[in-house]
Amino acid sequence: MKVAVIGYSGAGKSTLSRRLGELYGAAVLHLDAVGWQEGWVHRDHDEMRAIVRAFLDEHESWVVDGNWKRADRGRRYEEADLIVFLD
Repeated sequence: MKVAVIGYSGAGKSTLSRRLGELYGAAVLHLDAVGWQEGWVHRDHDEMRAIVRAFLDEHESWVVDGNWKRADRGRRYEEADLIVFLD
């Protein structure tokens, strides 16, 4: 199962993603953890895309949460079996 979780800040994306990962036995990637480096410094866009690409390539089942469009240029939405929007 491949799931993309998107939505507003504080809506519960990370919590839901962790639970879905446990439920489906899927690897979980939080895009905030990829997009931000220590000290709230933005990660380089190319480096961020490389990390996300490697994650998607390495896992048959995954949950990716976050709204970072530049992280994968829409690939996770194309590959997802389910897209969840939290309002």
